[in-house]
Amino acid sequence: MQIIIEVPDDIKTRMEEKWGNLSQKMMTNLALEAYQNQLISTAELGEMLNMPSRLETHAFLKQAGINLNYDEDELEKDLITLQELRQK
Repeated sequence: MQIIIEVPDDIKTRMEEKWGNLSQKMMTNLALEAYQNQLISTAELGEMLNMPSRLETHAFLKQAGINLNYDEDELEKDLITLQELRQK
């Protein structure tokens, strides 16, 4: 999906000077908002922001001051992964 937002050039310039790439800034803010509202999982957050690992996603959330949404489904997935790793 592509979203287009029109911002006056002078405001865009000031924003880019402060935040850099505005598309990335908007994607990051949108993903964080969706995560905080439990619309997406930790894995989906990492996918949206092209993070290579779950640990990097967790570190990103910590840096942003956002607690993990760790529910029973994620616990079950982690337990399955742990069992698979122990069998190797």
